[in-house]
Amino acid sequence: MKLVSGHRHHHDTGFTLVEVLVGLLVIVGFISTAMQALVTATVFKVKGQELSEATTWIQEDIERVRFKAKRFGLGENVNLPACQAIDNTSGYAALLQDEINANAPVDTDKLSAIGNRPYTLIRTPDLPSDAPFNVLSLEYQVVSADNIPIAVVQTKVIPDKSLECP
Repeated sequence: MKLVSGHRHHHDTGFTLVEVLVGLLVIVGFISTAMQALVTATVFKVKGQELSEATTWIQEDIERVRFKAKRFGLGENVNLPACQAIDNTSGYAALLQDEINANAPVDTDKLSAIGNRPYTLIRTPDLPSDAPFNVLSLEYQVVSADNIPIAVVQTKVIPDKSLECP
């Protein structure tokens, strides 16, 4: 048997160093973009949960205030001086504000379920400047420990008793 010996041409099989480096750069680019998107999604999720908790705290206090407004003066005669108030300190709104401050204080300190971060709930009443003086405006704010507002809500409350005014 005769062996044929010939020159075999070995073509380079595989990748060059430049091709490997370009491939690595492309992979790193995809991974870094995906990680950035993941971090951004997590930040938005946490902010959404904070807003949801803050809104729940505000809603709980609004319900407490509305309950007081509904029950205010129940079983009593209509307070004619409050019906005919000539300034905002003697109307039903001022009477309701006094009732709320005395019997429904705001629960100011809250801890978030997300990392037990402290927040403060602030309720700011505003008496009407024009007659009739029976609508109490409330502004709620939930702020972080860094004094950054998380949620702000404004509402108005009318005591049921004021609707009985002549």
